[in-house]
Amino acid sequence: MKTKYIQILGDALIPLCGLFFWGWGLYFILLFYFIDMFAGEIVLHLKSNKIIKTQKQKVYSWIKGSLLSFFCSLIVVLVSHFVVFIVVEGINIKEQVFLFWNYEELGIKQGPLLIPLVLITTLMQYKTEFIDPKMYKKVQINQVWRRHNRSLFALIGLAGFSLAIAQFFVLPEYVYVFGLVLSTTVYKIRFN
Repeated sequence: MKTKYIQILGDALIPLCGLFFWGWGLYFILLFYFIDMFAGEIVLHLKSNKIIKTQKQKVYSWIKGSLLSFFCSLIVVLVSHFVVFIVVEGINIKEQVFLFWNYEELGIKQGPLLIPLVLITTLMQYKTEFIDPKMYKKVQINQVWRRHNRSLFALIGLAGFSLAIAQFFVLPEYVYVFGLVLSTTVYKIRFN
């Protein structure tokens, strides 16, 4: 249980440190969240495959859950981009992605390290929280996807709320970063 809270704290501190100490902006932090989100998608397919092979469940729930997840993820990414276009004046997405990929810390490019690091961390979490305790024997595939898609619905709500706020009020980027970090942290503590 302690490890869960340490991980949640780390997940919150990294973007906040990036914002205050390393000069990261809203879009840079969102890219980090998107990578994490898609790594989670990969693990969900691994979980689904393991459940189906172990419990001989039908593939229908996997297909249904993954299609809903795909469309929800797409909505989150699109709405988040609309927010960024409103909040960050004159942003060049291509340039920001390039800067993200080529970001250097201590002379080492972080982009090529970040994606494998996020994947490895996510896979380790999959092993310790799903494989080792043999959760694939206990949970139903639709439970796994329902839980995941519920988190995506929450992200759609957050992105939509941010878009509505951005339409009416000019707020600094850090307010959106705080909102993102706070809401994802509260969600992880409450539902994970």
